[in-house]
Order: sequence, then structure tokens, then C-alpha cells
Amino acid sequence: MKSTFLYRQAGYFPKGCFSARTKEVIFLVLVSAGLSFMMVSCDSSENNPPAADQEKMSDRKKNFPNILLISMDTVRRDHYSLYGYSRNTTPFLDSYALEGTCFDTAYSPTSTTGPSHSSIFTALYPMTHQVLKNGLPLKDDFLTMAEILSEQGYQTSAIVSSFALHSRFGYAQGFDCFEDDFELSQSKMSVKVWEGHEVNGAFDRRANFTTERAIQRLRDYSDSDALFFMFVHYFDPHDPYRPPEPYLSRFAPSGSQTDALQEEIGRYDGEIAFMDHEIGNLIKSLESLGLAENTLVILFGDHGEGLMQHGCLRHGLTIYEELVRVPLIFCRPGHIKPNKVVERPVSLVYLLPTILELTGMESTKYPNHGHSFASLFTGQDNVKDAPEVYLYRRHYKESRVGRLFVKGEKFGIRLGDWKYIEGPEEKTRELFDLSKDTEELNNLYSSEAVKAQELAGLLYAWRKNNTSADSSPGRISEDDLEKLKTLGYVE
Repeated sequence: MKSTFLYRQAGYFPKGCFSARTKEVIFLVLVSAGLSFMMVSCDSSENNPPAADQEKMSDRKKNFPNILLISMDTVRRDHYSLYGYSRNTTPFLDSYALEGTCFDTAYSPTSTTGPSHSSIFTALYPMTHQVLKNGLPLKDDFLTMAEILSEQGYQTSAIVSSFALHSRFGYAQGFDCFEDDFELSQSKMSVKVWEGHEVNGAFDRRANFTTERAIQRLRDYSDSDALFFMFVHYFDPHDPYRPPEPYLSRFAPSGSQTDALQEEIGRYDGEIAFMDHEIGNLIKSLESLGLAENTLVILFGDHGEGLMQHGCLRHGLTIYEELVRVPLIFCRPGHIKPNKVVERPVSLVYLLPTILELTGMESTKYPNHGHSFASLFTGQDNVKDAPEVYLYRRHYKESRVGRLFVKGEKFGIRLGDWKYIEGPEEKTRELFDLSKDTEELNNLYSSEAVKAQELAGLLYAWRKNNTSADSSPGRISEDDLEKLKTLGYVE
């Protein structure tokens, strides 16, 4: 697959409008029509700059690390053996996390794939970037992680595993190479229309095929002196849960007396174990290619899964812990402290400024990209300006979905051990002390009125400061609701 970087730089294609494969086809058509300009391979070994530039790049590589950012879709923190789950679902990450720093209380800002990744890429909340639900585009107006790293001299590539992150929705911004082509033989889902968008071909790619592509890209990078930023997205734990053997039988009970929900959970755990194995293959290749020493590896979950806790089977409907508290791991030999666990709550919204600070880049050039939590790696814990974690649930038309009544938006805040959630249109207010009530079953709103009022005030100020001026609720039609039910986004 060929790079789109020079095409974009030359202005031949609007940024983020086409997949890499589509751009390649258009480019070949233009060449055949008589336009002559150089085609640059995405293989970094074939894209060598002049000697003077190579020397500058070598100097930068001595001071800056490569970055491998791994997204794990639909993963509950409490279903990772890394975080104490009784089933051995993540044997590779259990051992790999000992080489770096593991965050025990990391939060996605929302519980849906598109909005979550949009926030991670831009360091902005959903109400600001306006990707309030899946299928909405991330506009070119916002500076993304890949664009910033490209400005800093990184070669950038992405391998995504779901149509939810397709380049047509703006996620290719800043990437030289963006692989979002899926083959039916490598997929577990067949979807013709998704969120009003026609799906040409498969909807997703299984973990082993994603790992194969990522390893090939690492081989290309290993032959180059250039720095790289590679984003790899794994989709497997998303329903339908269809792990391959031996993972299918590892946790799923069988027999006539089997509880259907427990069988679903067993299959879900099998998907996590399968993904863990493939992530292990990717990390091992990083090591075998000699890239591990100078690569910052970050693994995160984009959101969780309900599994009928609080009446939600899948995700998107609530901002309780099972849907927004996610795994987060940082590893870089000699730079990230090994075998360290950070207890303090952090938000993935601030992943971008944290990466900039950890890699020593000019983060001051991007003052609107939030507050880094890099100091937590050193134990200094001096993140004074943003100790709160804020949460958002997109707008829903009034309806009953399974056991849940949903209407309008929901907003949440965690400060210390306290978590406050309010749904203005649902007329709900909830306050939980997570130090004593990890499952959020005991609403203390009435008995802890002072604390509730404090958090409500902070939440109001946050909403006011982070809502786009042209914001309007991402209302969902009855037809869209039925599509979401079909795809498992709501029950």
C-alpha cells in the first residue's frame, strides 16, 4: 500500500476525505491521464530523505522515542486478570505491565467508539469536537494527535479494525498511511448499513490479521532512521462475541442448564484473551526487530461493556464504571518506571498532552490540548489544574431500552473517591462514594447534599466551558435506534 503523505502535502486530496486505498486508485488514474509526479512508498525504507535531513532525523531519534498507541475496543477493566479478574484473560498483559506503569483508575470520556477516539485524538471533549455518536465526522478544524506528531517529524500510520473508525469519518487526519480496508474472510461481522452509511465489504478485521499488518509496518520502520507513530486498533471484544478456538471454549460454559448471560460473558472473556494473545505477538515483534528500547508503548481501552450491570447489556447508554473505567498501560524501557501502579483517576482526554510531555516535544505550541498527567509517572503528583475526571453520554430520544429509561444527555464527574452523575432530561441525580461502593448501588445524593452541590457546580462550569457554540443534541431517530439495537450498541 502506498503512502498518501505527499499527495496530501501537494494538495491533491482533501485531508481525511478518502481511505488510503481510494487515494491510491485516484492517484493511478491521474498518472495515466498524464500527470507526472513521484509516488512514495509507505515502506519507510524506500522513502529516504537527503543526507542532511537524514542526519537531522537521526539526531531527533536520539532524543525522541517512537510511539506505538494500541486501542482495545469494548474492554472492561474489571474483566482483565491484570486488574484482578478471577479468570486468566490477559496473561500477556499481566507480565508486560510489570515492565511499565499501569493506571488503575483511567477513564474514557464517554462509552462509544467514535466519540471516545475523537477525544483521544484531539484532547477535546465530545461536546467540543461534536462527534457525539458513532457515524458523525471528526471535522478538519481540530488539530489531531497524528497531525501534531507529523509536524514534529514522525512518520505516521494507522491500522484500524472497525468501520466505526473508517477514514470517511475523518480519522485519517495526519496519517501518512491509514489502513481501513476489511476483507470478509478476515471479519466476524456482516453489516450492510451502519449509522446511515453504506458499508462496502466487511465491517471489521479480526485481531490476528490486524497483528499481521502491524508487524509488517514495524518491519518497514525497522529499516529506517525515521521516527514513527503507529496507531493500532483491535476490535474483537465488541459483540458479537465469536472468539476462535481455543478461546471460544476456554471460559464459555455449555450444556442445557447454562445461563445465557453467563455464556455471553464467557465468550466476551474469550475475545479479550484472544486479543491479549495477538497484542503479545505484536509487542514481541517490536522487541525482535530491535525497536522496543526506543519505543513508547501505550495501551488503552476506548470504553467498557455493560453485561447487564445497571440493566445495560452492551454500551453507550450509561456512564457507570463498567462502561467508562478502562485499562491504561505505559511502557518504555529506561524511561517509564517499571512495576508501578498509579491509583489517581485520570482521563484519556489528556493522553495527547501527556504523550507530548513524556516525549519532550514542544507541548507549549499546543496550549489548547489540555493538562498532561505525565508527572504521575515520577510520583510527584503535581497535576494541579485538572484533578477532575468528566464524563458524557450522548443524547437519546425518550425511550425504554431493556431495563433502562433513557432521555436526553447525561453528564458525570469524578473527584477523588466521589462520583456524581446527572441526567437533566431524565431528572436524575446520583452521588456515589466509590471507596465504599464500587458497583454504584448506593445513591448518596440526599444524604450528602453538600458534596453533591460541590460536584454539580464543577460539572456545570465544565459543561459551559466545553460545549461548542453551535452544539445541538445528537438526537437519534427511531430508525437509527433500531439499527443500533441490531448492531448491539443498545439492547
